[in-house]
Amino acid sequence: MWETPGPLLRMKPRPLLTLLILHTFLLSTPWAFPEPPGQGAERQGVIYISPVTMTLEPRSSVKRGERVAVVCEGRVSYSSQVTRSHKVTFFKDGQALDTKETQDITVSYNIMSARVSHSGRYKCRVEAEDKNSDSSEVLLTVTGLQTPELSISESRIPEDRGVTATCHARDELGASFTFYFYENGEEIKYSPSDKNEFKVQLNFTPGRKTLRCQYAVRLADNIVKSEMSENITIDVEALSIKADISVWPNRNVVEGDHLEVNCTVSGSNSSVHMRLLTNKWHQEGNNTVSRGLTAKPQDSGRYECILTTGNVRKTASANVSVTELFSEPVMTMNPPLVFEGMQFNFSCSSKTIMTSRISHGDVMYTIYKDGRSFKADSMMTAAKSFDGNYSCLAEARGISKSSRDFIFKAKELVSTPKLEVLDKVVLGKTIRIRCRSERGSLPILYTLKHGQQWVASETVSQPVGYAVFNTTIKDEVDNLDFSCHAQNDGPQGENSKQSHRVIVPPRKVTISLRDTRVVHIESHEIEEGNIEEGDTLKIYCSVQKGSPPITFSWYRYQQKQVLYTKKVDNKFGVYIVERAGKEHEGGYYCNATNQSDMGEESRILIIQVKMASWKKGLIAVLCLLVLAGIIGVVWYKVKRGQRRMATDLSVKPSSATPDDCVTVSLRNNADDVYYSKVDTDVAESNIWCKSSSDSGSELSAEEDSSDVEYTEVMHPQPANTAQALCRKGTETVYSELQNSCQGAECSIDDEGAVEYIHLNHDEAPIMQ
Repeated sequence: MWETPGPLLRMKPRPLLTLLILHTFLLSTPWAFPEPPGQGAERQGVIYISPVTMTLEPRSSVKRGERVAVVCEGRVSYSSQVTRSHKVTFFKDGQALDTKETQDITVSYNIMSARVSHSGRYKCRVEAEDKNSDSSEVLLTVTGLQTPELSISESRIPEDRGVTATCHARDELGASFTFYFYENGEEIKYSPSDKNEFKVQLNFTPGRKTLRCQYAVRLADNIVKSEMSENITIDVEALSIKADISVWPNRNVVEGDHLEVNCTVSGSNSSVHMRLLTNKWHQEGNNTVSRGLTAKPQDSGRYECILTTGNVRKTASANVSVTELFSEPVMTMNPPLVFEGMQFNFSCSSKTIMTSRISHGDVMYTIYKDGRSFKADSMMTAAKSFDGNYSCLAEARGISKSSRDFIFKAKELVSTPKLEVLDKVVLGKTIRIRCRSERGSLPILYTLKHGQQWVASETVSQPVGYAVFNTTIKDEVDNLDFSCHAQNDGPQGENSKQSHRVIVPPRKVTISLRDTRVVHIESHEIEEGNIEEGDTLKIYCSVQKGSPPITFSWYRYQQKQVLYTKKVDNKFGVYIVERAGKEHEGGYYCNATNQSDMGEESRILIIQVKMASWKKGLIAVLCLLVLAGIIGVVWYKVKRGQRRMATDLSVKPSSATPDDCVTVSLRNNADDVYYSKVDTDVAESNIWCKSSSDSGSELSAEEDSSDVEYTEVMHPQPANTAQALCRKGTETVYSELQNSCQGAECSIDDEGAVEYIHLNHDEAPIMQ
């Protein structure tokens, strides 16, 4: 009932197990079967990171001391079935905080006790192999700073000893603190620190002081300050040492008196540093400093004595006043404004003199010009030789004072201004007019007038300046007068005048074949000109307004090339073509310009050139001749046809048979005449039958033809066939003959006709 096992099954169990283990080991060993380059990555598969999110638990705004979890969630997926670890990095304000290797989807960064320094913007990054994904930033706000604690080394100190103060914020975290110290509510010290406490050495003046501190934490985008610490009171005992200042003879002295100031120390036998100073100088020494000087007005002011020992600084001060013996002299000129040629003088005096010490006569005055003594006369005539730098020196009791420099230069009277018109004086246009005086002290007032009418004024204060006026010409006059008046501070001004011709631009340009000097034509009137070939073409161009000379230019319509240009001294011009032809037909216009550089074009004149009269007569004569020739030819052909028919109607007995019958039909469309000829053997007769064309003749096959048609019908006739003549009655022959004669007679239409018979003169006619 059991089948015999195969060879493999017949092997012993232990060798089979060994073979399976070896096979598994070789497959799992990389060096046993190395992979080609690039196939390892393919075997790992594709990595996908889902969008990464970040949340703050329990909320984004917490109080100091609360626990905060920064939660990052990001799923990493692999196309292969192998699960691998990935990295999660947490960031605060762009700086990495922590990195974790994990296979979890959710990873937390825990803050066990939140502080203000933990406030900021957080985000996380998930990295797997060469791929990464960031979450969006989440703001965490922590409120509440620890109240600082202030401690000092001593609460009662002498004036020359300092105190060490320490401000603590022990439970606060961070690396960016700033500490502030306040004395009696005013800030006396601040300093940054990277720790949560700060020590400082403070010095105080004598008295009871209240000290407190505060700190601030600097975040990424703001600064958060703490509450104030509790107040600490410090008692500072004053030292018995002090600074003294004394002034001799007193604090109020007169200019020229001797003045001495002393700075000393009292209450100390030890050496101390002393300093005496004002706003202009200072002097230093040990224990005592003295300064002696001759009093001057500039020595007035505050004198300060400063004592310094250790951390102690003592001061004393005194105000010193020095009264002037006489004031600084002032140099004046009378009159204050001097022009060339005017009388003037100088004077020098001091406004104040202490008459209790000196009299006015005790003060001596000296005038200097350009640094040299100058003897001034009572009155002088202003000229260039007096120009210079003047000053005055006052002296009394060894005290000398100099006035400020006085620069004297006699003012120049304004010269006659030069008036220049910079543009063409054109009616309706704005022109520029320049006025300038070569000489004259500044400022100079320039005034422009148009005739007697004021136009504008301008003040010039620059050395090489001039006045430029803009004015528009509105009056249509032949000449226009301009005047420029220049005036400075002198007694009188100067005037200059100029007269300029006003250029009127061309207006209302007219073009015509008629002389506009004789016939008035409006410029807008449309005119068409007709002339004959060979005539002289004259195109007149004129203007109603415009200053001569005027340049007229003639043009063909839609052509830029000028035909003719003429410059005239009046308002009229003409363009002449001696012999006009068809090539001169078309549109013409003219343009008028003058010195205004403004032109105006006329309307367009349409010219038609007709055929000459002699050509028309010649053509008429030629037409008459041709018509006469045609008529002659027709008449000649008609006459010739009549003669031929007369000849053809002759009877020829030698060849005629008794039954012969000849019929000739003639048709003329012009006269609608039909002719018939009948020949017999007895005698030759010409029989002409005329009938109207409306008889319905069947012989008229072509009614529109003007040629003569002949029809001959031959019938055998007896010898005496005079009766064979086609007749009706005895006198009438019908105009229509049948194409064939039956028997001895021809059937003739019985409409009325006129019979014509011509007998051959060669043989005697046969009449019946």
